[in-house]
Amino acid sequence: MAGTGAGGVVVRPFEYLIPDSVDEAIAMRLEHGDRSRFIAGGTELVVMMKAGKLEADYVIELSRLAPLRFIRPADGGLSIGPLSTHAELERSPLVQGPSTMALAEASASIREPQVKNLGTIGGNIAFAVPSADTAPPLLTFDALLTLRGPQGERTIPISEFFVAPYRTALGPAEMLVEIRLPDMGPHFGSAFCKVGRHRNLGLTIVSVAASVKLEAGVIARARVAMGVAAPTPRRVVEAEALLLGERPAPAAFREAGRLVAHAAAPRARSIRGSPEYKREVLPALTVRALGLAVARAQNHTERDEG
Repeated sequence: MAGTGAGGVVVRPFEYLIPDSVDEAIAMRLEHGDRSRFIAGGTELVVMMKAGKLEADYVIELSRLAPLRFIRPADGGLSIGPLSTHAELERSPLVQGPSTMALAEASASIREPQVKNLGTIGGNIAFAVPSADTAPPLLTFDALLTLRGPQGERTIPISEFFVAPYRTALGPAEMLVEIRLPDMGPHFGSAFCKVGRHRNLGLTIVSVAASVKLEAGVIARARVAMGVAAPTPRRVVEAEALLLGERPAPAAFREAGRLVAHAAAPRARSIRGSPEYKREVLPALTVRALGLAVARAQNHTERDEG
């Protein structure tokens, strides 16, 4: 296959490979090495190839591997296949509860129908794009990622997955095969908020996800993560430590927002907004995300006790 991309860039010919199983896909990647790339929905890879930012001699199609497309309960939490699309995550009743609402909101925030219907959660995080909308929620859930490669399977926390922009902890010929959200129990809520360019169909300028667990009216667990505000999506542990043991209150949320803005390290000369603008809006996004997460945790509490 070959074609012409943006700005007249010619996409050089490549061979399209269609494996019948995960193991066959891994074997193909092992055989062809850095000359090959996995593709699922193609919403990241195709754009990069058309822009001339990435080349491949072999493109290995994953979207037909049905065993990697699922959303199901697991040990009180959730198990999500990497080929689950944003549209499926947005609509799934398993994702729309108070505990995991941040993930549903992140998927819903993608406004282009084609991207929402074709784009997958696995591709969204495996490319390590700084603007990946699903990454901040997964960070606040302490998600566990199962990776499979020639040497078998291993599981790592998502906090260790993002190494640098467009670089992850995936080893040679490894692929993501499962995303596991642990059981957080009752009294837990989450939320995702972002500022985006609506004329660009939801292009994210900056985002914040938060999750909160309440016990006896105080915050027993807090996670705050930001996106498009640093080289990689990351948690803000300073804000989390501040909230721990506090009663939910606007003053605490505002201080957490200040710490998030202080921790931000946005890239200069970005089409997604200036560093000054991002630092200006991060406190308000943090306050909003924490407020929604707490409200959902309280609703979760009332529902369980009712």
